[in-house]
Amino acid sequence: MNDPDAQRPGDPLPLDQRYHGADPIEWCGAAVYPMYTEALPAGTTAVHLRALSVMAPDDVTGLGLGLSVHDGHVNLNGRSLAGVDIWYEALADGIDISVTADAPDALFTLTPVWVAESGTHQSWTGNYGMVVDLLPDGASTLWCSTGPGTPDFNELVVELSTGPAEPAQPESPLDTVDPATTPLRPALAAPPVEPSPPAAFPEPAPSDSPPEISSTPLDPPEPPRTEQGVGGALHDLGTAMRARGEHDSARALWTQAALAGHSGAAYDLGTLLLEQGERAEAERWWKAAAHEDPRAAASLSALSALPELS
Repeated sequence: MNDPDAQRPGDPLPLDQRYHGADPIEWCGAAVYPMYTEALPAGTTAVHLRALSVMAPDDVTGLGLGLSVHDGHVNLNGRSLAGVDIWYEALADGIDISVTADAPDALFTLTPVWVAESGTHQSWTGNYGMVVDLLPDGASTLWCSTGPGTPDFNELVVELSTGPAEPAQPESPLDTVDPATTPLRPALAAPPVEPSPPAAFPEPAPSDSPPEISSTPLDPPEPPRTEQGVGGALHDLGTAMRARGEHDSARALWTQAALAGHSGAAYDLGTLLLEQGERAEAERWWKAAAHEDPRAAASLSALSALPELS
């Protein structure tokens, strides 16, 4: 049976618009993930990464992997970080990254990052993704495509393995071109053992509400403690992007988290959409989240008091 989501060469819809949460899509018969995710055991773990090959496209001047930790942290030079970007210069020789779980649901994520010709660091856009090979010895091979151009999963091939961290590992720089401690950059994909899917609410049906008006953010009650795991990590990464002013990335991440069943992400997505003048879309996502998040219900009530564009 043909998969209606399967992308073929020449399909104009980029991969970043086809992902739903952390679930894979099919591309030319291969399962392609937006990111790789693996649960962390208690304590500190060494994440070993080694580049096997690199074939950067002409319009990419640097590439690597963005590593982030949900409910945990990266240990680097005496600092605790939410995530780091690890560039090819460090991956080529192989490198161990120390990560620590701070809660039972801790996980780490990896996604491609790259530097465009303009010098800007990019991720989570265009035809980016990963094909994951799980090897019998427990290691994995990550075949990575950056966003520019057509999907090409030979652009960066990395071997990944994890194990107990050494008691005292020597400190080494992760990056000879750009600081490895670049602020958190999104990353996530399906774990080696597929988790039970979250209780996702479906994408809301289109609304007939009149279009968009700009408004200041509403300030309803405090949020509930929502789902953890993949949806929670996507939500956290979107929040980090919003704090950096990268609203397009925040919107993409919160959309994926909301589709994965995270009501807090649906609320935040609605707030961002309203700020951008997309009233009807904001209302749709708040309606989807209102049964779990009282902030969304309060926002819907306040929204009804706002004037609508004719």
